[in-house]
Amino acid sequence: MTPRARASGLATALAALLSTPAAAAAPPGGAAPAGAPETAAPDASVALGEEVVVIGQRVGPLDSADVVTSVDILGGEVIQGQSTAEPLELLRRVPAVYVESFNQGIINADVGLRGFNTQGDVAHTKLLIDGIPSSHHVGLPDMKAVFPLEIERMEVVKGTNDPRYGLNNVAGNIHVITRKAGSERIARLVAGSFWTVEPQVLVATEHDALSQTYFAGYRGSDNYRDHARTDRVAGSAKWFYEPSRGLRVGLILRGMLLDADAPGYLSAADARARPTASPAHAATDGGRQTTLHASVHLDHELTQGLSWQLKGYGQAFLRDRWVKFDPDLDQQLRAENDRQYGAISVLTYRARDPRALGLTVAWGVDYQLQDNRTQRIPTIDRQRQGAAFRDEDFALHAAGSYVQASASPIKPIKLVAALRADRLAGAGGFLEQPEGEAARRVDHDLNDYGFIWQPKASVMVTPVKGQRLYANYGRTFQIGTGKGAYAVQGAPLDPSINDGWEIGYRSSVFPWITSHVAYWEQRASGEVRDKGDGSGDAENVGETMRRGFDVELTLRPFGFLSVWGAFSRAISEQVEPGPALAANKGKELDHVPSFSAKGGVDVRPVQELLVSLFCYAQGDYYLNKENLTEENGSRKVGDYVVINASAAYDVTEALSVGVEVNNLLDRSYDTSIWYKDFGAAGAQHNPGNARSAYVTGTLSF
Repeated sequence: MTPRARASGLATALAALLSTPAAAAAPPGGAAPAGAPETAAPDASVALGEEVVVIGQRVGPLDSADVVTSVDILGGEVIQGQSTAEPLELLRRVPAVYVESFNQGIINADVGLRGFNTQGDVAHTKLLIDGIPSSHHVGLPDMKAVFPLEIERMEVVKGTNDPRYGLNNVAGNIHVITRKAGSERIARLVAGSFWTVEPQVLVATEHDALSQTYFAGYRGSDNYRDHARTDRVAGSAKWFYEPSRGLRVGLILRGMLLDADAPGYLSAADARARPTASPAHAATDGGRQTTLHASVHLDHELTQGLSWQLKGYGQAFLRDRWVKFDPDLDQQLRAENDRQYGAISVLTYRARDPRALGLTVAWGVDYQLQDNRTQRIPTIDRQRQGAAFRDEDFALHAAGSYVQASASPIKPIKLVAALRADRLAGAGGFLEQPEGEAARRVDHDLNDYGFIWQPKASVMVTPVKGQRLYANYGRTFQIGTGKGAYAVQGAPLDPSINDGWEIGYRSSVFPWITSHVAYWEQRASGEVRDKGDGSGDAENVGETMRRGFDVELTLRPFGFLSVWGAFSRAISEQVEPGPALAANKGKELDHVPSFSAKGGVDVRPVQELLVSLFCYAQGDYYLNKENLTEENGSRKVGDYVVINASAAYDVTEALSVGVEVNNLLDRSYDTSIWYKDFGAAGAQHNPGNARSAYVTGTLSF
């Protein structure tokens, strides 16, 4: 990718976006937050489904708790006490979110939301860390650079009516907010099964107008399966300066190094008979990843009621992965150099005059450049054996803008409307080898998607305090990832337009019970998926339909007891797959669990002791879009139930100890199953961990 091509793409995207009258003339919007939150919610340990109560006048952008849709906030108290091999697994506690753990070195997990799968072939959920996008160029979320102790809270917004984000915000978004203020010094050590050791240290100080936060963490573990050793170290430094009440500037630096072996996959029989085994052909599989991040943050209250938030960032995901799927296939090095640069600006106006009916207006503009190089190179035992057989160098420029507004024309009713527009540009060079010809590099421009318009609207009615009925509509979009987004075919793929709506009810009339129920639907005009054949290209599987319902309930009958549970049902369907895939019409999309259920019991018999039980279950799913494999026929697979238990005791105000037992009943199950239709075809299984135990010590000093 030449500098001229990159500059041309940037100019095209920005000029096209700024020349449109949408930002000035579009209907104002705002079901969702205007810009990522920088400060903590009033209660950083909000329970799932609990409403966030704000006292006094708000300043700055809205946050996720203001979105008129299904939103769950996972508080730091729940997060920081956990130990997970992959940070994305923390999201297992969030209703309607399902997580698939691959356990393949640097390729470790993916999350699913609103009936989308966890195979990485569809970019459907946007991940942000401190307001900065944190997904690879193919849309896969990456949380490896943060550890539990550093996380203040996690916010999950589900559905299509959040206008803050464009690219990859198809079914919702996940926002991870880390600690960046206060005065505290905390050290935590986790040790346990599979020779796992995880020390973490966080030091935060505030002096006059300057706050500083430093974090360092390491996790080393042999893990459950053979040849699965991982070593991950991460650190961050954050400086925020607040010279006046209305001005705050900050700098965040973050880095992560990961070195991991990969145990490979097993057949169904071997997964049950020898779940810890690693096949011989995977003996040198594994990988390395480096993540680097720098971002600047500005929050400025320009005048009373008018605030501006600006973020700028640069980051890199550098990955080398060696993988050999079969004894008869060659090992290959999959090298990725993924660099991203961007800026996010949000201007928010909050009317102070009571006669303004609670009017809030926000205007946001965001831009991201993805500068990517991906290669696949033949290797033997990690030694290169020739030139790359797949070599792609491409850039993508994504520019978007939205306006949103909300108001309450009469006291119990809140109306919200928004309009977002996105414009994409880019170009790249791709190594191609037509049949019978020598390999050559061919340049292609990004598909011309034009302006992608996304209207959104919602209404919320509060008949009495503590009861809220809401409904929303929104449009999002999806494009191909990597090579699949570029005009490499005779008929370029159009963007997939996703239209979704939701109706829900949330109740917290009494302090001892809160509940939430919602029904939703989402229809895609032409879903784009990675082919999965190693070509890096994408295919359009046609019109798809997803629908389902979510139920959440939290009970606190006594001060020492809390019981919560959540159940989500999702149904996905290939409505009109087109002539080429006509046989798939009416069949389900693959790797979408039929349900996700989770619940917990927290008991505090004395103030110093907390005992918890957590259960996670998911339903079965099909392994491919044909809903038929030679091995399993038309049978679904992948359902399981796992129960975890933990206890934490405050020895003193400064020292606490804990114990955690995962898979308490020692059940056999698979955290990942996928169908390989190349080489030796068949289902590939990754067994979940057997019963494991960990002890934790936490010291405040």
